[in-house]
Amino acid sequence: MTNRKFKKLILLSALVALVALAGCSCKEYEEQIMQLDAQIAELQQDLSDRDGVIQEREQVAEDLRQNLADCKSDNAVLVEESEEVVMITVPDELSFAASQVIVLDTMVPTLQAIANTIGQHQGWDVFVEGYTDNRGVLEEYQEQYPSNWELGAFRACAVVRYMTNQLNMPAERFAAVSYGPFRPVADNDTEEGRSANRMVRFVLHKNEM
Repeated sequence: MTNRKFKKLILLSALVALVALAGCSCKEYEEQIMQLDAQIAELQQDLSDRDGVIQEREQVAEDLRQNLADCKSDNAVLVEESEEVVMITVPDELSFAASQVIVLDTMVPTLQAIANTIGQHQGWDVFVEGYTDNRGVLEEYQEQYPSNWELGAFRACAVVRYMTNQLNMPAERFAAVSYGPFRPVADNDTEEGRSANRMVRFVLHKNEM
């Protein structure tokens, strides 16, 4: 999206230059130049706003890494930055037992670190995404979770409930999403790959409202 805006900015600037070089002072061309100038100003503001968000994103990521280190939960947790978001991936071994939706004690320090970071950056909201491997839900739990869609959703919701109930985070800053088995990050043909695909991911993004 940003590259398209940058290219459009260059194109509009070139059009303004071409119209100016034409040397025509007729009202129609003057109006075109004014419209192009307005569009250029809007695009420049968009790019400036985005640069500000990226700078803040870098600060969010830095604070998050520090909070994870303080909570001693930074070893297995993956923190990534992409465009205007910060992503935190919590692996299977820290989050949930097989076919379960109860937040494990091993996950709590990570949740506390994320909560601390959210508290430091009031304008940032959180998507909590639930992922599973491609194996079916254990038979004894299929009445509760007929498929991995439900399992992923319940896990995401369990994390959101913990963040809002136990850690007193504002509920309006959270959303729960399930991708089930359909966005794997590793090969489901191996146990190592399936374990990597069973995860919870947090996506911190700037609230545009």
